[in-house]
Amino acid sequence: MFGRKNKNSYDEKENELNKNEDAASRIIMEQLEDDDDRARKLVDELSKGNPLILNFESLDVYGANKMLAFFVGACYALEGKTFPINEKTYLFARKVDLLDGSIKKFIDDIPR
Repeated sequence: MFGRKNKNSYDEKENELNKNEDAASRIIMEQLEDDDDRARKLVDELSKGNPLILNFESLDVYGANKMLAFFVGACYALEGKTFPINEKTYLFARKVDLLDGSIKKFIDDIPR
């Protein structure tokens, strides 16, 4: 009734996702509002292999902290990493999406 999932088949599926594109070409960029439904949809996109660059500038301190904590937690649960772009903008990506090096290059190429 409760069988074990074959972890290898899951990993293979995950790695086949968007195999023809580098991770940087799948980045979703968005200016966040205090909208829990939109935040959940963005986490769904992250779990599908679409890294996120989110700007928290339009939120008040409470809303920004709430949303940032939500996305950091979701990214952690997806075995991902969070990268600060600047004081109010962050990139969230799963570990598997970091393997091709395109996200690191993308971050390094951002003018500061």
